[in-house]
Amino acid sequence: MESGDQKVITFHSHYGALLFRRRYGEGCALRPVPRSLSSSCGTAAFISGDIPRELFDENTEAAYEREGSGWRKIYG
Repeated sequence: MESGDQKVITFHSHYGALLFRRRYGEGCALRPVPRSLSSSCGTAAFISGDIPRELFDENTEAAYEREGSGWRKIYG
C-alpha cells in the first residue's frame, strides 16, 4: 500500500471496524488508530484507492487521507 494513496477510516466501535473489513474485503487492514488521530474505539481500517462511502454507516466515525507527514480529514 503506497503511503501517498493511503486512507484511514475510524469507527465508533470495534464491531463497526470488523463489519467494514468484512464488507470491504481484500485490501483492508485493521490496525490501531495513528496517534495523531483520535477514535472512540482505537481501531482503524487502512485502505488504498477510493473511499467506498457506500460502505459507511452509523458505525463510521471519520475518514482521512495522507497529506505530507500527517492526515487530512475527508469525511466525518
